[in-house]
Amino acid sequence: MKEQYQLTLNELKQQFGIQDWTTGLSSQEAAQRLQENGPNEIEVKPTPKWKIFLRQYNNIVIYILLAATLLTILIGHYTDAVVIAAVVILNSLIGYFQETSAANALAKIKEMMAQHATVYRNGERQDVNAADLVVGDVVFLEAGDNVPADLRIVSADNLRIEESALTGETNSVIKTAEPLVDDNVPLAERVNMAFASTSVTSGSGMGIVVATAEQTEIGKISQEVAQIKAQKTPLTKEIDYVGKVVSYITIIASVIVFIVGFFLKIYSLPALALAVVAMLVGGHPRRITSNRLRDSSLWN
Repeated sequence: MKEQYQLTLNELKQQFGIQDWTTGLSSQEAAQRLQENGPNEIEVKPTPKWKIFLRQYNNIVIYILLAATLLTILIGHYTDAVVIAAVVILNSLIGYFQETSAANALAKIKEMMAQHATVYRNGERQDVNAADLVVGDVVFLEAGDNVPADLRIVSADNLRIEESALTGETNSVIKTAEPLVDDNVPLAERVNMAFASTSVTSGSGMGIVVATAEQTEIGKISQEVAQIKAQKTPLTKEIDYVGKVVSYITIIASVIVFIVGFFLKIYSLPALALAVVAMLVGGHPRRITSNRLRDSSLWN
């Protein structure tokens, strides 16, 4: 089966049921296709920012630090508690900003989509919302326009389109209506196609909509970005495993030290509690410690 860029103009008319380019679809046909296929919009369903932020605290190391913060508050070492809490918050903020990068990328992709388009319908050229475009619509392009959907060019008059947002090619590409004969032509070399999110730099032309919304090339990219999940390398998995083991050992050792110290009365209760805090904070794999804690009265 031929790709869109391999079809002749007559084959395109037959495929999309178009009699004449300047006639376009009827309003009834466009409305029916819009109902069947949905609007020409890229759906963005980002995770709420508050959920992303709270997710940063779902970690055994953070649990240990929060417990240490509560313990230092109970024994009256408020400065230590503030320092440990600041470390927890800073760690959470770093993770938060890293995770929101994907959501921001999706929002930027949506902003790149055109808001309006000029189409031929019922034999008239008219402006419509880009969201109302359907496959088979004939779109008129001129300098300054953003391409509202993926188009197969059917007419071009010195038409040049800048496609860096999609292909990375910084120079404007001159477009033609002639079919391409080769198979598997890369996006950057499909000179008879215009892609959503790109912009017309000069000339004018017409193109027939061959893909909308998530079916466009930029829409496919947005779907891939939305489905990206963090993958851990084998080394990272091993480090996480060791970290959990060491954290559990630290907790058990801290409990034992507290019990032994409490019954043998080696230290006063505040000093003993601070020693446990020091073990909890200093003993886990990330080595999150504070100078203030090391310099406290326990070590004097």
